[in-house]
Amino acid sequence: MKNLTELATPFASMTPELGSDLAWLKSLRLKALTQFNSQGLPSKKQEDWKYTSLWEMAQQEFTHQVLTSDVNETQCDELALLEDSHRLVIVDGTFSANLSKLDDLQEGVFICPLSSEQGLEQAQPHIGQQIDISKEGLNGLNTLLMNDGFTMVIAADVKVDKAIEVLVINTGVTTNLATHLRNVIVMAENSQATVIEHYATLSDAMSLTNVVSEVVLSSDAELNHYKLQQESSNAYHIATLAATQGVGSRWNTSSIALGGKLSRTDVHSKLMGKQSHTTMDGLYIATGEQHIDHHTRIDHLVPDTTSDELFKGVLDEQSHAVFNGKVIVHKDAQKTDANQQNHNLLLSRGCEIDTKPEMEIYADDVKSAHGSTVGQLNEDNLFFLRARGLDEVTARSLLTHAFAVDVLNRIPSETIRTALSTQVEKHLPKSGKA
Repeated sequence: MKNLTELATPFASMTPELGSDLAWLKSLRLKALTQFNSQGLPSKKQEDWKYTSLWEMAQQEFTHQVLTSDVNETQCDELALLEDSHRLVIVDGTFSANLSKLDDLQEGVFICPLSSEQGLEQAQPHIGQQIDISKEGLNGLNTLLMNDGFTMVIAADVKVDKAIEVLVINTGVTTNLATHLRNVIVMAENSQATVIEHYATLSDAMSLTNVVSEVVLSSDAELNHYKLQQESSNAYHIATLAATQGVGSRWNTSSIALGGKLSRTDVHSKLMGKQSHTTMDGLYIATGEQHIDHHTRIDHLVPDTTSDELFKGVLDEQSHAVFNGKVIVHKDAQKTDANQQNHNLLLSRGCEIDTKPEMEIYADDVKSAHGSTVGQLNEDNLFFLRARGLDEVTARSLLTHAFAVDVLNRIPSETIRTALSTQVEKHLPKSGKA
């Protein structure tokens, strides 16, 4: 068996410290090491990665030796989406107690860094249960090298009074920094919470963020779960969000991808209890030579479950996006109601979208629909706005904004919807001709 320092480039000399004295975590890491040494990084020869190459990322020399950085409360406030929220801050891969705001948590709400003794203890029954480390990707590498993240446990019947924003900051002080974060969210019966995972950078330094978030929803639990990725144009971002859902549970998740040189997000829900529901949305905006990939999967495993999925993309210049959405209605999942849509707006001749919505249905009493569109700005609508005095740049920007915000309008909280809309508007191309 190879030891941890014998991993192939660029992941050499990485020795995780988290839980190094825990037998269960050592065993899990050894399993992940065996898997990673067997498979390595995914390649375009594999179906789920045929449009996304990690070759360039694999040529980089990443480090885990973090240099001291100085982030103050004012900078956090400027980066944060919400003013009035519980806040957990991770700086350059490490939890920051000084910058976090977790002092006023109500009874029945447990939030702490995964790197704490309590965090690991609460996370242990759930780590690795919602994901498959044998699947091609970086889940195995994350399991092998995870050193921090957060654990959140909400007790039965508790309705969390404020949104919880997890602010992950890469300062850029450590060049080529790789961070491997593991997040665990456990919602007990009839609990409710809103969580925002927010990934941001303070410089254009090259970096790698590899994050896995595992969600466990008990009966009648409801989680509004939003992920905003706005890292630098030199950042690599690989993420997995995976949830298992009990009877009557609701997981409303939305992935907003704005930054990164290469970004890949996998979202997976297993509907394991009757009357459970998933709303799975996403918005990606790519410019320059950005590459943004979303792979989603919804498994309807029992009767009487529902899902509604909407992903939209805006592409400009030489950017490339990928959407692969799969809905599987299993043999016993009668009376499933599933809807999946992917729509893309191309603003230049040089951009490219590979879209593949899929449905596999093995039950015979099912209501389902899926579709995909790729198009340009409507010239009739553009003419209509120009005829009313708007210049071409303003008219194009207005139509592009109207296309994109359709996803955000499905967010129930006006405060969060407005905050995300503000960030989206900053990234929308201001003009562009097909």
